[in-house]
Amino acid sequence: MNNKNELSRRDFLKKTGIVLGTGAFVGMEPFAGEISAAVKAPAAVGVARGETVGAAVRKAVELAGGMNFIRGGQTVLIKPNVNTGDPYPASTNPEVLYEVIKLVWERDPKRVIVGDRSNYRRNTMEEMKRAGIDKATLDMKAELIAFDDMSWRFMSPNKSVNWETGYHVAETIFQVDHIINVPVIKTHRLAWFTMSLKNLVGIIPAKDRNLMHSKLGTGRESSKIAEQQPKSDYPLFAKMIAELGLIVNPALNIMDGTKAFVSEGPSRGDIVEPKLIVASRDRIATDVTGLGILKHYGTEDRIQNVSVWKQHMIVRGIEIGLGVSDLSQILFKAENVPEMDGIKAKMV
Repeated sequence: MNNKNELSRRDFLKKTGIVLGTGAFVGMEPFAGEISAAVKAPAAVGVARGETVGAAVRKAVELAGGMNFIRGGQTVLIKPNVNTGDPYPASTNPEVLYEVIKLVWERDPKRVIVGDRSNYRRNTMEEMKRAGIDKATLDMKAELIAFDDMSWRFMSPNKSVNWETGYHVAETIFQVDHIINVPVIKTHRLAWFTMSLKNLVGIIPAKDRNLMHSKLGTGRESSKIAEQQPKSDYPLFAKMIAELGLIVNPALNIMDGTKAFVSEGPSRGDIVEPKLIVASRDRIATDVTGLGILKHYGTEDRIQNVSVWKQHMIVRGIEIGLGVSDLSQILFKAENVPEMDGIKAKMV
């Protein structure tokens, strides 16, 4: 490795509070935010429907450029959505996860790990069992971990200005070569929507989730904090979610749209069945496509009547360099999706 590049990288890590250890730093190639956007425009977005869930996953990933970033002997962490163990779309469809693991193994990695942290009131392993995540993982000979009792690393990147005291990230994140993000397309009662950006909340501990939710003044996470800050500030909450992406840049986002909530969420709500998979290396492109799908089916006014590019989470993500900044920078590649033009029409 070039010594000059290594020194500049170390200087950056010091500035953001990251300490180089024996494990590979996640997202170093590519990185996010402070160095560069995840993917240079145009960003490919694969959208597919198939005869089976597995076929849709495989096609969407292929259209998005595949998984050739994984090299033999590397370690890959797959991050599903398991906030609760309620059946999909509350959590990632186990069939989607199964096919993602299968695709990763085809690249001959050394280890494949599936990990998450559920709502902190719950035991993640139990929720994974309820959702069928454990069976899909173990059937494919991958490792299953919960971040609940693992150590956390303090982070404070320069651009995380809405996290005044920084935040913590599961130590496992820094011990893998790549992260594959497997969120669900759905509305969220508090966050308005949850897709690739919001799915990273599963890598931070309860105390940081408490801090985030205190900005909403709901008392949902901590009544004591809510008393101190009773006034809701959704824009701040959404910006804090986006800023988690400054540390972790998934190598690929594979979004589960086999079913979706178009109201309420994240655990219950009105369900539609798009039977779609969306894949992209660009998080902004991924999420605005998901928002277009929700709007195509008809969703809550705060999404339906707002430009996908004006959503607070998206605006902040663009400001800090997490991905594309407008529709012209996205290259859509769709298969068996006759409604694709209608979805794109909603992405304005």
